Amino acid sequence: MKSTLIILLFLFIFVSLFSEEPTLQEEVESEKINWDEFNFEFYLSPVVVADVGIGLSHCSKLKKFYHEGTFILHADLIPHVFEKDVEDFYEIHFWGIKYKSAYFNKADYSGFNWFFNLGIESIYIDLGLDPGGSSPSNPRWLVFPDLAIGCGYSWKLNDGHYFRLSADVGLKILISNLYLSYVW
Repeated sequence: MKSTLIILLFLFIFVSLFSEEPTLQEEVESEKINWDEFNFEFYLSPVVVADVGIGLSHCSKLKKFYHEGTFILHADLIPHVFEKDVEDFYEIHFWGIKYKSAYFNKADYSGFNWFFNLGIESIYIDLGLDPGGSSPSNPRWLVFPDLAIGCGYSWKLNDGHYFRLSADVGLKILISNLYLSYVW
């Protein structure tokens, strides 16, 4: 038993001495981010609630499809022109964060695509549940899931820039939405 342990110890030391470890330069090179695989996306959703969003996308190749994953932060930052108070002109009543996973057939990320969203949305709303009806109830933020599937079309402009038109439907505050996107 002792001889087996001694042999294993010498074997371990021998292997560790002659194993090839990456140099510091090789480790730095492997940790560098390839920014060619990242894009930014800006979208406007003008249909039900004027919603704008900005996101960071990462492109990758799967076996049969080309994948683009995007983290998006969105809100209703369009001015409220019908508000009587000037203070409420740029007040946010709707915001959210989501991950959009899109799949393309073409390597240049153009043409037909389908996607799904996963995230949360929050809306500032006054439910008006005062039983007496004499005064408004206290408005508050309500949080909802953002689970949706959708499809769209992507037009390649130049130098990796795209214009996209897409729509989704699912379990979220607004059941369906239309998006006009610009990706660079």
